[in-house]
Amino acid sequence: MKRWLERWNAYWFPRTTSLSLAGARIVTVAAEMFWVGPRLEYHVNLATKNTHFTDPQPLIRLIDALLPREAVFTAAGMTAIYWATAAAGVLALIGLFTRTSLFIFALGVLFFVSHGYSYADVHHTEALYAIFLMTLAFAPAGHSLSVDALLRRRRAGPTAAPAGAERLDTAMWPLTLAHVLLSMTYFSTGITKLLSGGLAWMNGYTLQNHIFSDAINRGIPLGIWLSQQHTLCILLAIGTIAFELFFPVSLFLRRTRPYFFAGAILFHVSLYVTSGHPFFEHMILNFVMLVFLDPDWFAARVQRLTGRVPAGTEAGQQA
Repeated sequence: MKRWLERWNAYWFPRTTSLSLAGARIVTVAAEMFWVGPRLEYHVNLATKNTHFTDPQPLIRLIDALLPREAVFTAAGMTAIYWATAAAGVLALIGLFTRTSLFIFALGVLFFVSHGYSYADVHHTEALYAIFLMTLAFAPAGHSLSVDALLRRRRAGPTAAPAGAERLDTAMWPLTLAHVLLSMTYFSTGITKLLSGGLAWMNGYTLQNHIFSDAINRGIPLGIWLSQQHTLCILLAIGTIAFELFFPVSLFLRRTRPYFFAGAILFHVSLYVTSGHPFFEHMILNFVMLVFLDPDWFAARVQRLTGRVPAGTEAGQQA
């Protein structure tokens, strides 16, 4: 039992610096603020053009039970929440009052995700991203590369260790949890395809039909061309199923992780350019996993590409 507990702790709580977590904080918060974040006009339109929720999500149901609709779900209310979320995002990005600002920012993101899906149009693209943002608030995401770290070092005086040099055992679990959730998401998607369509999903015709329908509706020439390539669609369908079903392998075989993350990025880029499916949040999360879950691997590849000899890596960040 002790050995299993040690392995469990080594997997979730390896002792490492907080630099990877800080980098993940900066990338995900910046991407949410400047790329994939909520659009104010869209949410104002939803709130003002509808008198009731069709399928209120749990957070919206809670707010609606505690506060009158006219206090929150109006143009003024949505605008106030939006700018409060944006202000918290700026503080989270620079790392000032990091835990509090991250919590407020993630809560605001969860609010807008829940609100957007409370009118009978429910998807899943933002869910993992919002969860990951919330986990950052409960981890030392501001321990380095932040204003908080700078102020803490200044208060400690000239003898203080450099920011990010201290090794912590709570700096990797948000990244590990995101990896687990990504694996569950891809596996559930793959197994659903097989349960609903069986082996027929890999006959090529199913994928051709999906690509053609999306490409025609969205005016994507590359998708229209691809939908006419039956043999290629067979290979892509088989590859898609294999990728989704075997993604959890990356949880157990560390060396395979970067290849699954890179493959996931290419997978979602391909979906977008051929069918218009905007899984941008999944792209960002997989990029974060690729760069920060195994930073030694990524740094070694960059050094190899630039012709530099690695100066030594920090081995054993995660079991």
